[in-house]
Amino acid sequence: MHVLIINTGSSSIKFRLYDMTAETLLASGSLECIGKTDSSSVYRIHTATNEVEEQQEHTPIADHITGLQQIIAFLQSSSNAIDWMQSLYAIGHRVVHGGDTFQTPTLINEDVIEAIREISPLAPLHNPANLAGIEAMCRLYPQVPQVAVFDTAFFRTLPPHANRYALPDKLYRDHHVRRYGFHGTSHQHVASQAARYLQQPLASLRLITLHLGNGASAAAIRDGVCIDTSMGMTPLEGLIMGTVCAFLPCQKSGHDA
Repeated sequence: MHVLIINTGSSSIKFRLYDMTAETLLASGSLECIGKTDSSSVYRIHTATNEVEEQQEHTPIADHITGLQQIIAFLQSSSNAIDWMQSLYAIGHRVVHGGDTFQTPTLINEDVIEAIREISPLAPLHNPANLAGIEAMCRLYPQVPQVAVFDTAFFRTLPPHANRYALPDKLYRDHHVRRYGFHGTSHQHVASQAARYLQQPLASLRLITLHLGNGASAAAIRDGVCIDTSMGMTPLEGLIMGTVCAFLPCQKSGHDA
């Protein structure tokens, strides 16, 4: 029973293929700079002896569906890959923003696709790219169940004092202005791994988790439940990141505004 996990970004695709029966990683890789002339790809086969066979390519990738077709071609041409793809049980997609609509992993259908599209203004750089991956894989593998996992879902437990701004309630009700939080799948994984390392049940721990990369955020987790996070309605709030600053100072009449 094999599960393919896809993370489709604005100009990249990352993937992993798992054997869920043996709980082992079979293949992984990433495609970068999609739509540009300097596109690059890295493909890895993970062997039973924990060795990694890697190959790299530097050829233009026109769009996301071309990239996904190349990933599938790689999997089909690899050792035992015919069995891998014939035994494909499900496809999982990371989606950045679920808004107030999606708070749990969700089986994808046309209604879900349209709902994600409606939420896209809340994450204009990410949700459309996530949708491109979803729609491409639905066309390529219409018979395989596909599931969307939302980065914002982990923060559904934020109490009102942590997810609401000091703004008129009308902005929250009519325009969904609130703290959503991001990197939720990462924070959830880090918390579970910390509990495993400490040999303590997650439900008994108080943790501060950090997601550190070009995107960065912090979260407070009490008894397995997220109660606060550094990111807000957009990823601009909180920790300064590799490619996004927290704020831009402006000048007005010779004084900081």
